Amino acid sequence: METAALLVLSFFGLLNLFIFHRFKKPLLPLLLALFVSFFVFFLAPALGLLVFLLGQSLAFYQAGRRA
Repeated sequence: METAALLVLSFFGLLNLFIFHRFKKPLLPLLLALFVSFFVFFLAPALGLLVFLLGQSLAFYQAGRRA
């Protein structure tokens, strides 16, 4: 189960990196959110997915505000 969650987290993380790069948005907030979520994921997978969702939401919000 943890392997599937890690694969989903990795897939959507890479997809979001591609989207941010394609639309020339700042990558630092997204990379920071990905790093923290992967770190937390290895401590507790469910909490890591929650941190991933929260971090991605905040990164997209910040990218939208700068536009």
